[in-house]
Amino acid sequence: MRHFPFVLLGAAIAAPATAQSVQFSAVAQSEIGYTTNPFLVAGVTKGTVFASALIAPRLFYQTARSTTTLDGRYRREAYLNDFGHSDSGTIELVRTDQLNQYLGSTLTASYETSNRATIGDPNQIVVDPLNIGRRTKTIMGSYGLQWQASARDQITYGAQVSHLSYGSSQAGGIGGIASNYTQYGLNAAYTHSLDARSSIGAQVTLSTVRSQLYPNSRTVQPALTAKRQLTAVWEIDGHVGMVFSRIEGPFAKSTTSLGIGVDLCGEYPRTHVCLKFNRDTQPSGYGPLRTASTIEGDITHRLDEHSRISVNAEFVRDSAASFTIIGSQLLRNTKLFQGSADYDRDLTQRVSAGFGGRYQWRSLSGYPDARSYTGTIHVKAKLGRI
Repeated sequence: MRHFPFVLLGAAIAAPATAQSVQFSAVAQSEIGYTTNPFLVAGVTKGTVFASALIAPRLFYQTARSTTTLDGRYRREAYLNDFGHSDSGTIELVRTDQLNQYLGSTLTASYETSNRATIGDPNQIVVDPLNIGRRTKTIMGSYGLQWQASARDQITYGAQVSHLSYGSSQAGGIGGIASNYTQYGLNAAYTHSLDARSSIGAQVTLSTVRSQLYPNSRTVQPALTAKRQLTAVWEIDGHVGMVFSRIEGPFAKSTTSLGIGVDLCGEYPRTHVCLKFNRDTQPSGYGPLRTASTIEGDITHRLDEHSRISVNAEFVRDSAASFTIIGSQLLRNTKLFQGSADYDRDLTQRVSAGFGGRYQWRSLSGYPDARSYTGTIHVKAKLGRI
């Protein structure tokens, strides 16, 4: 398990032996700032100066019929007093192959680790919003097939497996009731293009969760999908369906809920805007299943040729009402919010600098609200191929 990142690296090097194009690039960033309550723990208001370093390399291989991408990211923050340090790291391998004229495949494998206990570390791909004061490690693998059945019809199949594990708790409290779990999934989808601007389809996802401490669970999620290019600028993409859940064990329970997701995005010459809403059922280290509703907004605006600003806001309501085990009341109706704004300006073709701010808030039943305020200045460098 601990050698998994090196296995990925070996696979990436070995896979495209006949590569026609090899490219390397990386982003390195250094940051200093001031933050209060960096681990977003209830009742903590103390602040500290901190410094962080980030490195994100990318290796890209390409042949006539395949591409292989190996991405890595590591970030470490050191706090001047009281809070020690935090870090997060990710390595991901993505391999795509065009098997023939009509059939393609995608293989993905990743490893993530973090000891951050905030709502959402922007440098992680997957964030457990209930994580409090302990390290998480996630290993994931997936394989998918894409079949172009006709000029207007596409069918996709996929299988996934992921394992999340927790290290020792540093904060106590609800951190002590977290459980490792493994999730297995299958999915299939059909998409039909009505015209150049519209498509409709259907999808179904089957998922089984095996938990170390809590009852096992499974879900079936059928849904209808639609996508529409509303104007030359705006596009909407969404799905709506049902979520059928079953929790095993002595308190076995079946539930039915609504699953829905909508993305509305606009692409202007200098501005990119996205509004997203999603409601679905997910596995959790704090029980068999939880239902999360998420509202998110992103705006990126290019002020001129060399400077840009970005604004992000996200609100999550996490409900544990579906489980009937000890601890369910503690984690019911968890609310999470984070907002950030950043400015970045190019100093040279490869170096940029800027500043930003972030606010985070979390509410857990039975605990005082936790808040965090952060201000930073940064310098970023691009290495290799731009």
